[in-house]
Amino acid sequence: MKKNPKNPRTLGIIPARGGSKSIPKKNIVTLCGKPLIFYTIRGAEESKLLDAYIVSTDSPEIKSVAEEHGADVPFLRPAEFSADKSVDIEFLKHALLWVKEHRGWTPDIVINLRPTAPLRTAEDIDAIIELMDRTGCDSVKAVIVPKQNPFKMWRVNEHDQSMQPLLPTEHFDKLGTDVPRQLLPQNVFWQSGVIDATRARFILEQNKVFGSDMRGLVLPEEKSIDLDEPSDLIFAEFMMKRLGLDK
Repeated sequence: MKKNPKNPRTLGIIPARGGSKSIPKKNIVTLCGKPLIFYTIRGAEESKLLDAYIVSTDSPEIKSVAEEHGADVPFLRPAEFSADKSVDIEFLKHALLWVKEHRGWTPDIVINLRPTAPLRTAEDIDAIIELMDRTGCDSVKAVIVPKQNPFKMWRVNEHDQSMQPLLPTEHFDKLGTDVPRQLLPQNVFWQSGVIDATRARFILEQNKVFGSDMRGLVLPEEKSIDLDEPSDLIFAEFMMKRLGLDK
């Protein structure tokens, strides 16, 4: 438990399974002299609106590292929820049921804090909780402006290479997808995976990680690094030093 043990309302869950293949031991790989998961733990600790957080991992090594940095790691996640193709609903529901059974409470809001987004800060965590509180919405996803506009994308038939627009615009009959940027819809965003939030009742009662009223928390591109390949570590370290987040 963290800052408000008597009346917890918001719970952060840090998912850190041990089976990464693209970057071995990714969640504890060294970044700016510290294990990657440290930066997410620090954000959770410094958040003003997050009442509690736990780390969900199947790895004793990750558990040990996270605990060394002050995290609450109350269990080892079952292997069936930790495979390459495991989906978020599995570890989120497992964590919520564990907290309910062993600690006797269920949060209203659940925050998914992936360790692979080390530039996320406590302020971003507080912003997503504040947005849910202010709007009363069901779910929030962090989004960024995409580098490639989907209105310039095509579906290509793998057999004969014929093409159809992925998202035709009102200008398609005349211009195809060669539409000036200024005429394209501007409210198009990419979900970055930096931070997600949802009401716990959707996870527990409907087996879903979202509700029908979903909002977007727009974050700057530089905060939205998601570590998938070894080369991402180089850029992440550069950006963390540039933004003063490497301390």
